[in-house]
Amino acid sequence: MASPAAQKRANVVVSRLIPPVLLGAVVYASYAVTKPLCIDYLIHPLPSYDRGPRVGAGAAILTVYYVLLIPMVVTYLHLYYHVLWNPGYLPIGDQKLQDDQSDENEKKTKKSHRRRHRKSVRKAESEKTTQSDTDVERGLGPTSGGVKSESDLDLESFYTKDVFVCQQDGRPLWCSTCCQYKTDRAHHCRELGRCVRKMDHFCPWVGGVVSETSFKFFIQFVVYTCIYCTFALIVSAYFTAEIRRNTGGANPYWCVCIGLSALFAFFTAGMTLSSVQMGIFNITTIENLNRRTAVWTLAIRVPEHMLDRLWDTQSPWAPTFPMVSYPPEASTPGQPQETNPSTERHVFAILHTQPGENPFDLGTPIKNLRQVMGHSIADWLLPIKQSPCADHSSMESHYAFGPVVTRLKQEAGLVPPDNGAVPTTPHSGRNQPEKNTH
Repeated sequence: MASPAAQKRANVVVSRLIPPVLLGAVVYASYAVTKPLCIDYLIHPLPSYDRGPRVGAGAAILTVYYVLLIPMVVTYLHLYYHVLWNPGYLPIGDQKLQDDQSDENEKKTKKSHRRRHRKSVRKAESEKTTQSDTDVERGLGPTSGGVKSESDLDLESFYTKDVFVCQQDGRPLWCSTCCQYKTDRAHHCRELGRCVRKMDHFCPWVGGVVSETSFKFFIQFVVYTCIYCTFALIVSAYFTAEIRRNTGGANPYWCVCIGLSALFAFFTAGMTLSSVQMGIFNITTIENLNRRTAVWTLAIRVPEHMLDRLWDTQSPWAPTFPMVSYPPEASTPGQPQETNPSTERHVFAILHTQPGENPFDLGTPIKNLRQVMGHSIADWLLPIKQSPCADHSSMESHYAFGPVVTRLKQEAGLVPPDNGAVPTTPHSGRNQPEKNTH
């Protein structure tokens, strides 16, 4: 049985090999439909068929075929580009970078030791190698000077939001492999060894991981591929049946085309139904695994006009939820009056959803789909713009929240019970995109 590491490497290798295979299948199907079917059988029939030309039918099939082929190929290329070059990775933490650098230096040191052993007959060269080894091991070489951090996910990037997914103690979720805080809905991809924003699944058919940057293009691709393969299947099957009635034989190109188109038509039809369902419920494939039992823990900011009651011992209002204050060093336990909490503290209520509730469900299927597909018909049909959910410029949250969070705020007393709308934001003077308000 293969080890987990070997299995991961195999998955990555397969994901790099499958796209060229798919390209070959499309080229073969295009040849089978264009030359043996439309040209040699319909437009300019070969003498062996003993039939008159049907130019109109051949031209119509060619036109429809390539009209369906072009959007499928374009969406796949766009999807493949984002999977490879814009997969939505989270930055690696400082500690992970340092550990990786140490491992690399250790490997270089061991390699240098082996080289030194082979050259031990030459004392001068051996001493030179030993000095080089010491520099590498101590991190004094020209290429090993301080590790530059690419981390931009410190606590401030979370507590400046109004709502974020947290642990039981109010801290953001943590990835022990990447040594980094994880933003809402991020997941660690074991095949690639990186945390990915709103990861949906690792798909070898498209060359890598499908995430927030590529899920829209993935839906477009499987939809267009399903339509394309269904058309190729119908055309190939129809004329194969016709030629069998007339001659009793069959064209091998058409038979292979039937097999390929049937396989991918059924496969992409299933992927279309599954992916659209994920979009309708505003969940990912990974989140769907336990969506009926999952309990989300959320840190929801306490509005500024309520903070004074937290520190007023005479106030009759007593919160029924645990709280966390950010930044951690901003307050001193037992001395809340030393600072002005309304300006220097970010106080969050730690609230929990009911099992099976999805805080990212915006309330209606169309609102959920718009987060993935866009806000116009052109966005839904054309693989140009990224999903609106990939825009994290809102100061309210990393992703839009729905009625579940509104209800949690009402139950906790953070908004009036009779007010169904969530307040714009407790941060005075901060603007946020209109599409991200609930």
